[in-house]
Amino acid sequence: MPSKRDLLVSVRPKYASQILSGKKTVELRRKFPESAATGAIALIYSSSPVRAVVGYARIKTVMRLPLTKIWREFGSAACVTKKEFDQYFLGLKYGFAILLDDIKLLERQTNASDLQSEFGIVPPQSYRYLPQHYTQLLSDGQIQNSDRYKRRYRA
Repeated sequence: MPSKRDLLVSVRPKYASQILSGKKTVELRRKFPESAATGAIALIYSSSPVRAVVGYARIKTVMRLPLTKIWREFGSAACVTKKEFDQYFLGLKYGFAILLDDIKLLERQTNASDLQSEFGIVPPQSYRYLPQHYTQLLSDGQIQNSDRYKRRYRA
């Protein structure tokens, strides 16, 4: 495994586009591996209907915090409304704020079926650790091009 435990993170297309444009710099999660993620690469998997790895970012830090503190400090950087925030974290007192930087849009994305057939990786509902051979996903020569996401989300 990569020493920093790189991850594949599923994100709704709306939020994936905001991350790739640089508008959204904090991803919020109910659960996340706090200790293993700092400094790691997070491959961004845009969930249905896109269903493809579309970019990546470096995880600057991961913080487990009370929800009131997450909202106060990171609500605007997470690009969510208070109502969305409250619905997402319903029933919890703590959550995770994942601060992202060095965000990159992949010129060539890998769709869900290629991710599974070529790399043996099933897209997660939330996140999963990546096997060492995943780095081929970051090499544009290894990825079959699909312009659908690039046209739709390029700034």
